[in-house]
Amino acid sequence: MDNIVSESLVVSPVKRKDGTYSLRLCINQGQLTVGMLKTVMDTMAKFNLTSLRATTGQRMNLEGIPEAKLSEVVASLGTAVEKAPPGLSVCSGAGVCLYGVQESRAVGDKVLALVKENGPYPFKVKSGVSGCKLACGLSFIRDIGLVGAPKGWDVYFGGAATRNAGVGIQLGKNVSEDEALSMIGKALVYYRENGRKRERTSGTIKRLGADALLAAVK
Repeated sequence: MDNIVSESLVVSPVKRKDGTYSLRLCINQGQLTVGMLKTVMDTMAKFNLTSLRATTGQRMNLEGIPEAKLSEVVASLGTAVEKAPPGLSVCSGAGVCLYGVQESRAVGDKVLALVKENGPYPFKVKSGVSGCKLACGLSFIRDIGLVGAPKGWDVYFGGAATRNAGVGIQLGKNVSEDEALSMIGKALVYYRENGRKRERTSGTIKRLGADALLAAVK
Protein backbone atom coordinates (compact mmCIF):
# COMPACT_ATOMS: atom_id res chain seq x y z
CA MET A 1 0.00 0.00 0.00
CA ASP A 2 3.04 2.28 -0.18
CA ASN A 3 1.84 3.90 -3.43
CA ILE A 4 -1.65 4.68 -2.07
CA VAL A 5 -2.34 8.24 -0.94
CA SER A 6 -4.09 8.50 2.42
CA GLU A 7 -7.39 10.39 2.57
CA SER A 8 -8.69 12.34 5.53
CA LEU A 9 -11.92 11.28 7.23
CA VAL A 10 -14.57 13.10 9.25
CA VAL A 11 -15.25 11.32 12.54
CA SER A 12 -17.67 11.69 15.43
CA PRO A 13 -16.60 10.60 18.97
CA VAL A 14 -18.98 8.44 21.01
CA LYS A 15 -18.26 7.61 24.66
CA ARG A 16 -18.76 3.97 25.72
CA LYS A 17 -19.80 2.51 29.08
CA ASP A 18 -16.31 1.25 29.86
CA GLY A 19 -14.83 4.75 29.53
CA THR A 20 -13.27 4.19 26.12
CA TYR A 21 -14.37 5.99 22.95
CA SER A 22 -15.60 4.94 19.57
CA LEU A 23 -14.97 7.10 16.52
CA ARG A 24 -17.79 6.93 13.98
CA LEU A 25 -16.47 7.30 10.45
CA CYS A 26 -18.89 9.65 8.68
CA ILE A 27 -18.81 7.91 5.30
CA ASN A 28 -21.50 8.28 2.64
CA GLN A 29 -23.66 5.24 1.77
CA GLY A 30 -21.19 2.84 3.37
CA GLN A 31 -18.48 3.51 0.80
CA LEU A 32 -14.81 3.67 1.77
CA THR A 33 -12.11 4.53 -0.75
CA VAL A 34 -8.74 2.79 -0.72
CA GLY A 35 -7.21 6.05 0.54
CA MET A 36 -9.64 6.12 3.47
CA LEU A 37 -8.87 2.47 4.25
CA LYS A 38 -5.15 3.24 4.29
CA THR A 39 -5.73 6.05 6.79
CA VAL A 40 -7.79 3.76 9.02
CA MET A 41 -5.38 0.83 8.83
CA ASP A 42 -2.33 3.02 9.48
CA THR A 43 -4.09 4.55 12.50
CA MET A 44 -5.10 1.16 13.89
CA ALA A 45 -1.53 -0.10 13.56
CA LYS A 46 -0.04 3.05 15.10
CA PHE A 47 -2.27 3.00 18.19
CA ASN A 48 -2.69 -0.79 18.46
CA LEU A 49 -6.47 -0.65 17.89
CA THR A 50 -8.09 -3.95 17.00
CA SER A 51 -11.81 -3.35 16.34
CA LEU A 52 -13.35 -1.73 13.26
CA ARG A 53 -17.08 -2.47 13.27
CA ALA A 54 -19.71 -2.02 10.57
CA THR A 55 -22.92 -0.38 11.83
CA THR A 56 -26.52 -0.95 10.75
CA GLY A 57 -26.52 2.59 9.36
CA GLN A 58 -23.80 1.79 6.77
CA ARG A 59 -21.04 3.48 8.70
CA MET A 60 -17.94 2.19 10.46
CA ASN A 61 -16.97 2.55 14.12
CA LEU A 62 -13.36 2.41 15.27
CA GLU A 63 -13.72 1.03 18.79
CA GLY A 64 -11.68 0.76 21.98
CA ILE A 65 -9.91 4.13 21.98
CA PRO A 66 -8.58 5.20 25.41
CA GLU A 67 -9.69 8.69 26.42
CA ALA A 68 -6.06 9.76 26.85
CA LYS A 69 -5.33 8.90 23.21
CA LEU A 70 -8.57 10.23 21.69
CA SER A 71 -7.23 13.53 20.36
CA GLU A 72 -4.19 11.81 18.82
CA VAL A 73 -6.32 9.19 17.08
CA VAL A 74 -8.68 11.87 15.77
CA ALA A 75 -5.74 13.84 14.37
CA SER A 76 -4.41 10.70 12.69
CA LEU A 77 -7.76 10.05 10.99
CA GLY A 78 -8.82 13.57 10.04
CA THR A 79 -11.33 15.98 11.56
CA ALA A 80 -13.82 15.53 14.41
CA VAL A 81 -17.43 16.76 14.44
CA GLU A 82 -19.76 16.77 17.44
CA LYS A 83 -22.58 15.00 15.57
CA ALA A 84 -22.47 12.67 12.60
CA PRO A 85 -24.49 13.70 9.50
CA PRO A 86 -28.07 12.37 9.27
CA GLY A 87 -28.29 8.60 8.86
CA LEU A 88 -28.92 7.13 5.41
CA SER A 89 -29.20 3.46 4.43
CA VAL A 90 -29.10 2.71 0.70
CA CYS A 91 -29.13 -0.56 -1.20
CA SER A 92 -26.96 -1.18 -4.27
CA GLY A 93 -29.84 -0.36 -6.66
CA ALA A 94 -30.88 -1.36 -10.15
CA GLY A 95 -27.47 -0.65 -11.65
CA VAL A 96 -25.92 -3.47 -9.61
CA CYS A 97 -28.59 -5.70 -8.02
CA LEU A 98 -30.47 -8.33 -10.03
CA TYR A 99 -33.69 -7.47 -8.20
CA GLY A 100 -33.46 -3.69 -8.35
CA VAL A 101 -36.03 -1.82 -10.43
CA GLN A 102 -34.91 1.73 -9.54
CA GLU A 103 -31.45 3.25 -9.13
CA SER A 104 -31.02 4.12 -5.47
CA ARG A 105 -27.66 5.75 -4.83
CA ALA A 106 -28.16 9.05 -6.68
CA VAL A 107 -31.62 9.41 -5.14
CA GLY A 108 -30.12 8.69 -1.73
CA ASP A 109 -27.81 11.68 -2.11
CA LYS A 110 -30.80 13.88 -2.98
CA VAL A 111 -32.76 12.66 0.05
CA LEU A 112 -29.81 13.37 2.33
CA ALA A 113 -29.44 16.87 0.87
CA LEU A 114 -33.15 17.47 1.47
CA VAL A 115 -32.88 16.37 5.10
CA LYS A 116 -29.96 18.74 5.69
CA GLU A 117 -31.71 21.61 3.89
CA ASN A 118 -34.92 21.49 5.94
CA GLY A 119 -33.46 21.04 9.43
CA PRO A 120 -32.92 21.33 12.30
CA TYR A 121 -35.53 18.92 13.61
CA PRO A 122 -36.85 17.98 17.06
CA PHE A 123 -34.78 14.79 16.96
CA LYS A 124 -32.76 12.60 14.61
CA VAL A 125 -34.01 11.72 11.12
CA LYS A 126 -32.91 8.50 9.45
CA SER A 127 -33.59 7.68 5.81
CA GLY A 128 -33.69 4.49 3.75
CA VAL A 129 -33.67 4.16 -0.04
CA SER A 130 -34.33 0.76 -1.62
CA GLY A 131 -34.38 -0.08 -5.31
CA CYS A 132 -37.11 -2.70 -4.90
CA LYS A 133 -39.65 -3.99 -2.37
CA LEU A 134 -37.14 -6.29 -0.71
CA ALA A 135 -36.18 -3.01 1.01
CA CYS A 136 -32.54 -3.77 1.79
CA GLY A 137 -32.22 -0.06 2.64
CA LEU A 138 -34.59 -0.65 5.60
CA SER A 139 -36.96 1.85 4.00
CA PHE A 140 -40.17 0.69 5.67
CA ILE A 141 -38.84 1.34 9.19
CA ARG A 142 -36.96 4.60 8.62
CA ASP A 143 -38.24 8.12 9.26
CA ILE A 144 -38.04 8.60 5.49
CA GLY A 145 -38.42 5.61 3.21
CA LEU A 146 -38.26 5.28 -0.57
CA VAL A 147 -39.03 1.91 -2.15
CA GLY A 148 -38.50 1.33 -5.85
CA ALA A 149 -41.48 0.17 -7.90
CA PRO A 150 -41.66 -0.64 -11.64
CA LYS A 151 -43.26 2.73 -12.45
CA GLY A 152 -41.61 4.97 -9.85
CA TRP A 153 -41.26 5.22 -6.09
CA ASP A 154 -43.39 4.35 -3.09
CA VAL A 155 -42.85 6.98 -0.38
CA TYR A 156 -43.08 6.34 3.37
CA PHE A 157 -42.69 8.66 6.35
CA GLY A 158 -42.60 7.98 10.07
CA GLY A 159 -41.30 4.43 10.17
CA ALA A 160 -39.53 3.30 13.34
CA ALA A 161 -37.14 0.56 14.42
CA THR A 162 -37.35 1.48 18.10
CA ARG A 163 -39.24 -0.39 20.83
CA ASN A 164 -42.45 0.95 19.23
CA ALA A 165 -41.42 -0.40 15.83
CA GLY A 166 -43.67 0.12 12.84
CA VAL A 167 -43.92 0.80 9.12
CA GLY A 168 -44.15 4.41 8.00
CA ILE A 169 -47.25 6.06 6.56
CA GLN A 170 -47.40 5.75 2.78
CA LEU A 171 -47.38 9.23 1.26
CA GLY A 172 -47.29 8.18 -2.39
CA LYS A 173 -47.34 5.13 -4.64
CA ASN A 174 -45.56 4.79 -8.00
CA VAL A 175 -44.68 8.52 -8.02
CA SER A 176 -41.85 10.14 -9.96
CA GLU A 177 -38.55 11.04 -8.32
CA ASP A 178 -39.46 14.74 -8.29
CA GLU A 179 -42.87 14.01 -6.75
CA ALA A 180 -41.27 11.78 -4.12
CA LEU A 181 -38.74 14.44 -3.12
CA SER A 182 -41.47 17.08 -2.96
CA MET A 183 -43.54 14.91 -0.60
CA ILE A 184 -40.52 14.24 1.60
CA GLY A 185 -39.69 17.94 1.79
CA LYS A 186 -43.23 18.81 2.89
CA ALA A 187 -43.26 16.00 5.45
CA LEU A 188 -39.96 17.19 6.91
CA VAL A 189 -41.31 20.72 7.29
CA TYR A 190 -44.40 19.32 9.00
CA TYR A 191 -42.21 17.36 11.42
CA ARG A 192 -39.92 20.32 12.04
CA GLU A 193 -42.87 22.57 12.91
CA ASN A 194 -44.98 20.09 14.90
CA GLY A 195 -42.63 17.62 16.52
CA ARG A 196 -41.72 17.90 20.18
CA LYS A 197 -38.14 17.93 21.45
CA ARG A 198 -36.57 14.44 21.20
CA GLU A 199 -39.71 13.09 19.54
CA ARG A 200 -39.08 11.00 16.43
CA THR A 201 -41.32 11.30 13.36
CA SER A 202 -43.25 8.19 14.40
CA GLY A 203 -44.11 9.77 17.75
CA THR A 204 -45.34 12.98 16.12
CA ILE A 205 -47.58 11.01 13.74
CA LYS A 206 -48.93 8.87 16.57
CA ARG A 207 -49.72 11.96 18.63
CA LEU A 208 -51.28 14.09 15.86
CA GLY A 209 -52.61 11.40 13.53
CA ALA A 210 -51.74 10.20 10.04
CA ASP A 211 -54.47 12.37 8.43
CA ALA A 212 -52.72 15.56 9.56
CA LEU A 213 -49.48 14.42 7.92
CA LEU A 214 -51.23 13.40 4.69
CA ALA A 215 -52.97 16.78 4.54
CA ALA A 216 -49.65 18.56 4.96
CA VAL A 217 -48.01 16.83 1.99
CA LYS A 218 -50.84 17.38 -0.52
